[in-house]
Amino acid sequence: MSVDQHIQALRDLLRTDHEAWIAEVQSWADEAEAVGDVERHRRHVEHVARLKAMPYPWEQSRAA
Repeated sequence: MSVDQHIQALRDLLRTDHEAWIAEVQSWADEAEAVGDVERHRRHVEHVARLKAMPYPWEQSRAA
């Protein structure tokens, strides 16, 4: 396995972990909405928005 393949494997792991975390926090928001907890729902939805707005390291261009 080349260095580039190792780097790609790490990027794939980061992406999978980040997407799983977003899904987890979104599930908390969905649960809060289901029980009518407006404040907790709002906080989790805002957290999801911040997570999605983060600059993803795997999308940054490589230095030349």
